[in-house]
Amino acid sequence: MIEQIKFILFESFQSIKRYPLYSFISSLTIMICLIIISFIIYLSNITNNVSNNFKNNESVLKIFINNSLTDDESQKICKNIEDEHNLNEVIFQSKETLFSDVDVNLKSWLKDDLSFIPCLCSVNINLNRIDQIDSIINLINKKYKENIEKIVYPKSYLVKFEKMLSLTYSIIFLIGIIVFIVSVFNISNIIKLSIESRKNLIEILELHGAKKYFIKAPFIIEGIIHGFIGFIFSSIFITIIFNTFSINSYTHFLATSLITTIPYNIYIFLNLIFGVLLGLIGSNLGASKYID
Repeated sequence: MIEQIKFILFESFQSIKRYPLYSFISSLTIMICLIIISFIIYLSNITNNVSNNFKNNESVLKIFINNSLTDDESQKICKNIEDEHNLNEVIFQSKETLFSDVDVNLKSWLKDDLSFIPCLCSVNINLNRIDQIDSIINLINKKYKENIEKIVYPKSYLVKFEKMLSLTYSIIFLIGIIVFIVSVFNISNIIKLSIESRKNLIEILELHGAKKYFIKAPFIIEGIIHGFIGFIFSSIFITIIFNTFSINSYTHFLATSLITTIPYNIYIFLNLIFGVLLGLIGSNLGASKYID
């Protein structure tokens, strides 16, 4: 048994030594695939970040309170809404505050008449789904129907943004599948070339009654080694990227969304898993077609 394991490992490494070009192409293919997969994971992560941050910053309810109510009454309603729905970042603007923001020319025309101006209660709601926002609006309208003029928020804007994100996720997922399949078949073809070059050895093993799994084992291990080499090179590339690029100095939510929330060691771990998996699947596919 030990001799068999030695033979399998010896043949696996000998193949790499005998055919360095094949090994280099296979490992390079896996490295490129792993970098692309890492980039796809990064894109998915920042797309999710942009989605959450965009909604958190743009999902602002503007509750216009009936202008017949006084500032105190309006502020009380605003406070009740905040408490009832556990809302954060609630800003109350009185009639005077809103009037101060009016254009100077319009102010002179209005002649400081504040009676028609409603108080405004602005709520930044941290919800990721539009139906949740609509549910809160319906509850507020139901309870304060006579005291609320209207509630507005950029619903159509957010709906379009959700559709765009959904399309982005689909494209990213499709690219990931295509890259994985292409890489598997490329590795499979490299293993086929390796098998073709060792036909005599395979025939000798078959004549001596060697089992299929024993003949295939060196090629499968060879593929796993290629996957591991590809993983090492892709990890070096990812390490350089992580240590080179930084946008921590930016404070805008769209800029901060570009910072991945997935830890560095998770990227490395996923590269190891996908690298070995690509080598295993590709080599097994190539060997099975020729030896089974």
